[in-house]
Amino acid sequence: MSNAVQSGHAPAGAPSRQRTMWGGAFGHFIEWYDWSIYGFLAGIFASQMFPSDNAASSLLASFTVFAVGFLGRPLGAFVLSPLADKYGRRNLLSATIIMAGFGSLMIGLCPTYAQIGLAAPLIILAARLLQGFSAGGEYQIAITFLNEHADLKNRALAASPQQVSIGISVLVATAVATLTTRYIAPGDLESWGWRLPFLLGAALSVFGLYLRAGLDETPAFKRAQVEGTRSGRAMTIAGIIASIMEYPREVFIVFVVQLNGLQYYLWMIFLPTYASMVGGLDRASGFAGSILASIAYCIGVPLFAFVSDRIGRKPFLIGAAVCFLLFTYPLLSMLAVPALSFGVFAFVAVVGALFVSLNNAVLGTLFAELFPTRVRASGIGIPYAVCAAIFGGTAPMAATYLHQLGGPWYIALYVMLVCVITLATHIVLTPETRGRSLD
Repeated sequence: MSNAVQSGHAPAGAPSRQRTMWGGAFGHFIEWYDWSIYGFLAGIFASQMFPSDNAASSLLASFTVFAVGFLGRPLGAFVLSPLADKYGRRNLLSATIIMAGFGSLMIGLCPTYAQIGLAAPLIILAARLLQGFSAGGEYQIAITFLNEHADLKNRALAASPQQVSIGISVLVATAVATLTTRYIAPGDLESWGWRLPFLLGAALSVFGLYLRAGLDETPAFKRAQVEGTRSGRAMTIAGIIASIMEYPREVFIVFVVQLNGLQYYLWMIFLPTYASMVGGLDRASGFAGSILASIAYCIGVPLFAFVSDRIGRKPFLIGAAVCFLLFTYPLLSMLAVPALSFGVFAFVAVVGALFVSLNNAVLGTLFAELFPTRVRASGIGIPYAVCAAIFGGTAPMAATYLHQLGGPWYIALYVMLVCVITLATHIVLTPETRGRSLD
C-alpha cells in the first residue's frame, strides 16, 4: 500500500487539492441551483404549465411538483449510494451531475400546456423526478468524498465547500432570478424569459463535469478496498444496504438532523414567495433580500465549521434548533404586515440564514463521522433522502397550506415541533463525533 494511502492524504499539491474540494462540491451547487431556481420562478411559469382559473391553485400545483420531485431522492439514494460504497465515490459524482443538468434542460425546453396539453406538466414532473434521483445520490456521495479527503484537525472546515456551495447556488439562483425578472419585460418573461435560468443550469452542469474529470478517489475508500480484498469481504450491493441496519441509532440521527431541511427550504427558497403573499413585497425586492441572506449563509458556514473543529459538532446542532424554536414565529410575524418594507424582509432573511448555517456548518461532517467507510454513503444517503422527500420537498407546499389555515402561527408551530424532536434527539442520542477517525 502506498504511503499516500496509508497517511489518509491525497498526494496532490495544494492547487490539485483545491480542485478536489471544489470539484466535489460543484455538483451540489448544480443540484441546489436547480431546486432554487424552480422555487423562485414557480410563480411565473405555473400558469403556463399548470393552468387553472385560480392563480393560487396554479402555484400550489407547481409547488406540488416541486415536492413530488423529492420522491426521486429515496430511489436515487437506494440505487446510487451502494454503488458509491462498492465502486467508489468519484465515478458516481460524474453521473449525478449529468442527470441534474439534463433535468434542467428538459424544463428549459418544455413546451407549454397550451402547446402539448397534459404532456407539459408530465415532462416537468419527469424532469423533477430525474433531478430528485440525481440529488438522492449527490448529497451523501459528495459529503463522503469531501470528508474522506479532509484531514482530521480541520475536517468540517475542509468539507464546508459543499455547504458553502449551497449558499453560493442560492445566491447565483437569486441573482439570476432577480436579473431575469427585472430586465425582461413581463410578457416576455412569462412567454420565454423564465426558461433562460434553467438552460443556464444545464450549461453549468457541463462545466461541473469538466471539474470532476480526473479527480482522485478518496484515501479512505482505497484503504477499505485493500482491507476488503485482504479479508475477502468485498461486499455486494444488497450486502451494503443490509449492513446499514447494523447502525440503527446513526440512521435515526441522520433522519432527525435532516428534518431541519424544513427550515432551509422555508428561509432560503420559499421566503421571497411568502413575503410577496403575506406582505405584498415585490419579487425583485424579495430576491434582493435573499441575496443578502445567501451571503450571510456563505460567511456563517465556514466560520462555524472552523469553530466546530475546535469545540465539537453538538453545540451548533443544538444552537440551531434552539434559535428556530424561539424565533420562528416572531420573525415570520414581521413579514405578515401591509406594505412590507425591504429592510424588514432583509433582516428576517439574514437572521434565518445564519440560524440555518449553524446547523449546516456541521451536519455533513457529523454524518460522515457516524459511519464506517464501507457503508458511509449508504448510511447517510438512505435516511437523508427519505427525510428530504417527506419534509424538505413539501416545505413550500405545507407552508402555503398552513398559512391559509392560520397564518404564520401555524407555520411556526410546524417548525417548532421539528425543533423539539431535534433537541430531544441531540440531547439523548447524538454523540460528539469531533476527532473520530473515518476508518
